[in-house]
Amino acid sequence: MRLIFRTAGMLGAALAVIATGGIAAAPAGTGAPRSDPAGCAPVPRAVCGTVRVPLVRARPELGGTTVAYAWIGHRDASRPARGTVTINPGGPGDSAIASASRYARMFRGLLEDHDLLLVDPRGVNRSDPVACGALGSLPATRDGFVRAIGECGRTLGARARGYTSAETADDIDAVRAGLRIERLDLLGESYGTYLMTVYAQRHPGRVRSVVLSSAYPLDFDMWARPNASAARRALRLMCRRSAGACDGDRVLRDVARLARRLRGRPLPYTLDGRQRLLDDTALAAIVYDSAKSAPTGIGDVPAMVRNALHGDTTALVAAARRAAPLSGSALRREEQPFNPELAAAVMCNDYPTLWNRRAPVATRLRQFSAGRAALPEQAYWPFGKTAWTSMSYDQGDACVRWPDRHGPVQPTGGPFPDVPVLVVSGDLDANTPTDMGRKAARQFRHAAVVEVPNVGHVPEQEPSGCVAAIQTGFIRDLRIPGTSCLADIPPAPVRT
Repeated sequence: MRLIFRTAGMLGAALAVIATGGIAAAPAGTGAPRSDPAGCAPVPRAVCGTVRVPLVRARPELGGTTVAYAWIGHRDASRPARGTVTINPGGPGDSAIASASRYARMFRGLLEDHDLLLVDPRGVNRSDPVACGALGSLPATRDGFVRAIGECGRTLGARARGYTSAETADDIDAVRAGLRIERLDLLGESYGTYLMTVYAQRHPGRVRSVVLSSAYPLDFDMWARPNASAARRALRLMCRRSAGACDGDRVLRDVARLARRLRGRPLPYTLDGRQRLLDDTALAAIVYDSAKSAPTGIGDVPAMVRNALHGDTTALVAAARRAAPLSGSALRREEQPFNPELAAAVMCNDYPTLWNRRAPVATRLRQFSAGRAALPEQAYWPFGKTAWTSMSYDQGDACVRWPDRHGPVQPTGGPFPDVPVLVVSGDLDANTPTDMGRKAARQFRHAAVVEVPNVGHVPEQEPSGCVAAIQTGFIRDLRIPGTSCLADIPPAPVRT
């Protein structure tokens, strides 16, 4: 393993030691750190570097890849750090280093006595970005999207097997070992909860605690039935708390009426100069996206749907342009960079399938169609089962054309470390709802679930700082602190 250090905002004696989990240790490497202020995270006390690792550890003939990290030191340099927290923002395909400023603000209290370790997953941002070409400009139809993912796998060939959560987890551990950090506190957001669970599965002795924000288990429902249920619940909860601005059951009936209308007569619109159709699948994506991003957006759904039923589709089309899951805008993030090609490889290598992985594509397609035909329509009301199972970029049949029939399979069982675990879920989140968070918690012996009212995905992003403070207290003391501040998070505003 080869470590290369770059530094920014730290000079002279400050580079001599790194406090790791209460033990002062010099950075491991082949040479002295070299200053590179422009190439590091834009936060104080940051030290950046890279580690060279095999692309596929079981197949050294495939060569290697470079993994980049940023280590952010705690503020009280007069004392060793109490621990090191490593954070992954999800995706798969999001950059941890690109989120350094956000994490430094969000966990500024934790940074008083803890270090942060941000590792860009292999294939993302500074960690040798992977490219397959097919997903550079995503197509407008589900079939085109699924075919593009298959083409991506064919382009990557044998190298595609290097882009798994297991290899990424082992990369994080390689960085940990190189920095001589004894144990890590793991914090995963969204897909990061999957990745950190895999890390805990593979390196249990190196885990002190786990925080899973917007969590889902390793074995989850690729038919997305919990997500449809959560979208219904989100609209009902929002209206129940709206002081009479809307009625949840009425909104759901309106969604059902509009879905039937759009299924029969899709609404044409343009996006990026290309003609598209707003159908029931697009409507499902709009509602899903609004619940995921709550409180922003979800309060627009009642009026948007009602107005569309009365002929005014302005707000509906605008929402379709924002959501547009099949155009790829759902794969783009406000915090760049994000790599959809890495996302495709990880989800097609790791996630459960709705067909036999070893079967040829034609057989897989028949298995998927038969499985969907057997699903009860009522489980997907008011959206429709075809619409709901077609709108997500990482569920349903997204990977049905992935060419590797004998690739890696991510184990979904333990053993997992017997350490304190906190799962945090937003009660309006349709992406990783609380029911999935509870299932993720059951993977561990000592896990607690905190449901956050009036927010959607990744609850610690709510502006009051309440959730981040709860997570900080848990990491610091290995117990859940007071949660009374949750009652002060306001309901999502409903536009009438």
